[in-house]
Amino acid sequence: MISEGKTFGGILRAYRNRANLTLTELSERTGVASGTISKIESDTLTLPNMQHIMKLAKVLDISLYTAIVPYLYNIKREATLRLLLEAVMEQKNVVLTQKVALQLLNCPKSNTFLSLDYLYQTAGTEGNEELRLALYDVISDYSREHGIPLYLARSLFQRYMIRRENLSQLDQTYVEGKELLHYTSYLHVNERILAYYKFSFHALRLGFYSDCIHLCKQGLEIDNSQSEQKAAAILAIIISYFELEDYTLGHFYLERYEMFDYPEVHKHARHIRGKLYGKTGKFDKAIPVLQECLAQQTQDDKIVIANDLLEIYIQVGEVEKIRDLFLAEASILPKNLTTPNQYNQLGLYFRTKGIFCIQKNEVDLGVDSLVESVNYYRAINEIKHADKSLSALFEFYLSQKKNLPIDILHKLSNVYNGSNHSIKQEV
Repeated sequence: MISEGKTFGGILRAYRNRANLTLTELSERTGVASGTISKIESDTLTLPNMQHIMKLAKVLDISLYTAIVPYLYNIKREATLRLLLEAVMEQKNVVLTQKVALQLLNCPKSNTFLSLDYLYQTAGTEGNEELRLALYDVISDYSREHGIPLYLARSLFQRYMIRRENLSQLDQTYVEGKELLHYTSYLHVNERILAYYKFSFHALRLGFYSDCIHLCKQGLEIDNSQSEQKAAAILAIIISYFELEDYTLGHFYLERYEMFDYPEVHKHARHIRGKLYGKTGKFDKAIPVLQECLAQQTQDDKIVIANDLLEIYIQVGEVEKIRDLFLAEASILPKNLTTPNQYNQLGLYFRTKGIFCIQKNEVDLGVDSLVESVNYYRAINEIKHADKSLSALFEFYLSQKKNLPIDILHKLSNVYNGSNHSIKQEV
């Protein structure tokens, strides 16, 4: 790779000679006049036609970076830079895409706002995620440096919407993405609502329950719809209040949630009311409601209700009902894993099962269940929960004054080396 500012002529001549091509032969293969090629090689042309440069580079197998960078900062024509941007994006060259995009923004003959909008629209139609992020990064960095909050907000929003889908970086994405919250007033109202709701779901996923409530309420203040998205935000508030053990406010928002006329809301509301009964010690009301919900729910969604029932059964000492749930496992565990919550609930289910089985001297099944719990939690990067399941496993062997068996060590090694479930889904 050559350094920026170094001429391309000598490199072109070296590649042509290595290919044993005369000027005439190279001209015939590229359609570029031999005289033009000669001028490029001798550096007589300080700014050759970029289409010629790209044709020569393609025939001689010279990287676009090597061919373009020496001339890039001398290009002042917006049309030429747009043409270059299309070419380097076709080659999936992320570094060069960012360099050309930045040069387009710095082009003295271009309108900055039109260029920003062009890059923003180009990013929005690009199918390659890495290239989209590269363009949004250029837009946000330039807008931040030059005080253009509209395009800073829009690019930060789009970048966040892409990056939040990577479950292995949820913590980092949440922290970095919070810059957007300072610029939400520059977003269209629908994007602003979506930003608040998506951040609130993200906060809920990370266990930041107070943040979740605050962000949801900001969205609710400007959301005049009765959409399913709004209902989901209220559901997130309810879950957060439950986790904070504020069942009074949880109940208040449950009544608001029940006002939405959607099948999914009806289904979830009944379950949440049963859960509320359980959390407030009304087990005689909670158990029949949750049992009814479990029977009516589709298999892919039964696991969360099963976990709520297990929690209550353990509190009231219903050992046989606990066993009955475990025996019905084949009809309870989801067949299609598509959401982080399913993985989280499976991790909880197998931890509960593992601890229960060990307590009942069903050691092999209990140990295998704890390993499976770690597996599911690790799949969504829930390190704290995975460690909790792992601790339960270690505590058992410590209590027995035994070392971990080799086969269990191998299973754990597979989990921690990545031979486990994986998921990439929207939060």
